[in-house]
Amino acid sequence: MEKSILVLLMLCIVTCLNIQSAYAASNGFTNPIKVSGKNTDSQEPQAVISENGISAVWVETSFGRSDIFFAKSIDGGITFGSPKILSASSLGQSAFPAIAQNGNYTYVVWQSSNSLNSTIFFTKSSDGGSSFENPLRISQGSNSAFPQIAVSGSHVYSTWIEKSVNESTNIVITSSPDAGKSFVTPIQITHHAGNSGIPKIISTGAKVYLVWEDNSNGNFQIFLSKSRDYGATFETPHVLSNTIGQSGTPQMFVSDNNIYAVWMSNPSGNYDVMFAKSTDDGKSFSRPVDISNTKLDSGYPQFTVSGNNIYVTWTETISDTNYDVLFAKSTDTGSTFDKPINLSSNLGESGWPQIAYDGNVYVSWVDNSTGNFDVFITKSSDGGKIFQTPVNISNTEGESYYDTMLAYGNTVSMIWQEYEQGKHDIVFSKSTTFVPEFGTLAAGILMMGIFSILIFSRTSKMKSLK
Repeated sequence: MEKSILVLLMLCIVTCLNIQSAYAASNGFTNPIKVSGKNTDSQEPQAVISENGISAVWVETSFGRSDIFFAKSIDGGITFGSPKILSASSLGQSAFPAIAQNGNYTYVVWQSSNSLNSTIFFTKSSDGGSSFENPLRISQGSNSAFPQIAVSGSHVYSTWIEKSVNESTNIVITSSPDAGKSFVTPIQITHHAGNSGIPKIISTGAKVYLVWEDNSNGNFQIFLSKSRDYGATFETPHVLSNTIGQSGTPQMFVSDNNIYAVWMSNPSGNYDVMFAKSTDDGKSFSRPVDISNTKLDSGYPQFTVSGNNIYVTWTETISDTNYDVLFAKSTDTGSTFDKPINLSSNLGESGWPQIAYDGNVYVSWVDNSTGNFDVFITKSSDGGKIFQTPVNISNTEGESYYDTMLAYGNTVSMIWQEYEQGKHDIVFSKSTTFVPEFGTLAAGILMMGIFSILIFSRTSKMKSLK
């Protein structure tokens, strides 16, 4: 009897290892699966994740037409449902989708263009992505572009830039109080003859926050404004950068009454990554802190916040042909930052990082040190002090880029566009172990432990019967 149990144990270990091998690549991530259609060119993926699943949108081009498509996984990314078209070809060429989710509701906005104008469209699903309503035009101008979206409860917000007849661009926002059934008349946040850059938006409760780049004062600066009444009115914007150089690419994070922002600025000739914060819900902001603090060009920052800890990553120009991904953290809510760490540190072009936190810090980027661009990712389990050796999760002969990273439930999910055989595909992969001390043997070891308990239990019973 004990011999048969041992044989069964070995068979289970072998089976478990085979399952693990089929499911996961050797780098600790699942083998990438295709999310988009088979015979189309698919680009610009965006995704959100929650307890209801993983939802993705992208632009799909076929026979000269570009439309917005959607797909969802309800099994943690093992499979995705068949792609659904959200836009209608009669609306023109569609691009730049943005997605938000709240419970069973999924909201999507995008830009639709033809030879005469460019407008913003919206659609929603109230059944977890199984079906979507007919697209609704939410912009009123004829030159609207680059929409963003945010949701808080039943309130949905979308912002974009509006180009006027004098070639200036301004920030416009609209809101829906009824989960996207109807939208109010868009209001203009900026009113000038200059140019306002692509805004970022965050909503929480009755408050709505906007941050953008703007050259209405002569050179580009970072502006931030807030609404306390569900987007009906906005306060006078704060100038966060206020330097003699150019500032741009802002990102924002809001937690309770704390507002954090990062951007790139070149007051001394080279670009640096800057940080500022407000602890009184935007009434005042701290003096900007130079995080990168180097003679090299640093830019395109991304960041996230957890408690008193602020984690920032960016692209740094090492030479004309060498870019690296750097990281720095603060443990005192941004008053000071540690010395930056080089995460990629190779002779190739590494850049455009993403960052996420779920108890661990994750940073991903695209990197051509292998000869073509691949998607790399690294992880820190000690709050950003030490990072693991970067993992190449795409590892293909084609070009991989435009990645989005999602951290949820101690799992990291990645979605990106892959260029092979003359077209782009949207592909997905997620972490399985991503912990060096475990790996593919983890499941087998678990089974060994279970069967050891069974054997011990049976042996103990046999002894008690003697």
